[in-house]
Formats: sequence, structure tokens, C-alpha cells
Amino acid sequence: MLIIIITVLFMASVFLFSLSLVPQRSEVSKRLEELEGLKWDPKTTSRSEVLGRVFSDRQRTQLQQQLMEAGWYKVSPAQIAARIIGGGGLGLSFGLALCALLQSWSFTFLLMTGMLAVGGMYLPYGQLKSAIKSRKSQLMRGLPDFLDMLASTVQAGLAFNGALGYAADVTTGALREEIEAVLSEIRLGRSRADALRSMAMRVRQPDISSTVTAIVQAERLGSNLGSVLNELAEETRNKRMMLAEEIAALMPVKMVIPMALFMLPALFVMIFGGVVARYMTGG
Repeated sequence: MLIIIITVLFMASVFLFSLSLVPQRSEVSKRLEELEGLKWDPKTTSRSEVLGRVFSDRQRTQLQQQLMEAGWYKVSPAQIAARIIGGGGLGLSFGLALCALLQSWSFTFLLMTGMLAVGGMYLPYGQLKSAIKSRKSQLMRGLPDFLDMLASTVQAGLAFNGALGYAADVTTGALREEIEAVLSEIRLGRSRADALRSMAMRVRQPDISSTVTAIVQAERLGSNLGSVLNELAEETRNKRMMLAEEIAALMPVKMVIPMALFMLPALFVMIFGGVVARYMTGG
């Protein structure tokens, strides 16, 4: 009976994981299709979002924002819920299988089973947090060079939309994806300011937000956009340099634990090893 329960739990968890890997239509693509006059089937969407009801409305909104910050536009809160439930089921089934294999149902093994289940449930959140951090770092690294290219093309006489397209072609990674989404929205009739603000709301990266605010204000006030872009590029590059200096300043503090765990014991063995060996041999 226990083997049947473990097998069913394992198969259900694998099914939920497989279901969560099916790509969904992102909110950005839905908005673009709506602007183009296309339709998508709301019944299919509502069926796929049943698992999302495990979250409250507030939690679902926060999770959707986090998914956009991570760039997971084709992943829905329902799929995250499926991964959480599937991860917990896999951890629980693995723990139960280990207990059955070792024929031990002590408190320690049951606690280990619970920890495996909790770890499996937390794993999707951990991946999401890591993806958010990595994407924001990638945006921060690519922004200064992008602004330099944008300023050069604007000062050369190219229109701002054309400059965005040219700069996006020579940019890679997450920043290129976001700029291409902005250009798509502009081509479909959305104002440039609204498209840029939408990008800032999606990524929620401080440098991107300040850059969008400065560009929108410069266009509204009629300022020299090229000089504004140059100043923004220099400012973001200085911020990146300051962040690198802060990380370098923290390195001695972070090295204390490795030194205490690895270097000091080896040093003690080198210093006192000969004395102890001589004392033990009676020399």
C-alpha cells in the first residue's frame, strides 16, 4: 500500500511539473494581440489558471510582477503553483521511499522527509529570486553602453525611434528583449512615453526607471536629448563602478569564514603538528 501511495504521489508530481513547463501566452503578447485585433481563447486561459487559485489576489499580483521582473513572460502564477505542489510532492515521495527502503520511521527520518518536502516546495521560489537578481544585474551591465549608442545616434540626427531600433540591434540579452517590446508597442500605436513607462514597470530596475523618467521629461520639456542621454550613461556607469567597489570592500569580511574553516586548521597543523607528533612518540 505504501509503494502504491509513493508511486501515485511521484507520478502526480511529475505530471504537475510537466504541466508547468508548457509555455503560456505572456501578458505582453496578449496586449500586442489585442492591439492588432487578434483574439485568444479565454476558456483555455481560465482552465490553465485553476491552480493559480491557491494564491490570494494580492499574492497572485505580486507573483505576476516577480515573473515579469525575472523575464518569465511565458510562465503564469498557476504554473508556479504547479511547480510548488510538484516539488513538494517529489520531495515527500523521495523521503517516504527512503524511509521504506531503510525500514526506518524514526523521528529523524520523518523530519528529513518533511525538510525534503519543504525544500521541494521552496525550490521554484528560489529559482525565481535568482532569475530576478540575474536579470536586473544584466540590465544594469548593459545600460551604459546602450545609452552611449543611443546618444551617439540621436546626436547624429537619427529620430529617437530609429535610434532605439539601431541601439537594440547592437544590444544583447535582457535589455534587447525589453527594447524590442517597446518598439513593438510603439509600432502598434502606443505612445513612446507609455511604452517606456510600461517597460520600467515590468523590470523595476532603479537605473531603468530613472532613465525612462529622464527621457520622458526631456522630451516633454524640449531639452537636448543627446546631452541628457550622455549624462545618464555617465551616471549609470559611475553607479556600476561604485557597486563594484562596494563588493570589493566586502571581500575581506566574506573571507573570514573560509579562512577560519580551512586556512587556520591547516596552519595549526603545520605549527603544532611536529610538536604533538614528537610528544606522542616520546621524543
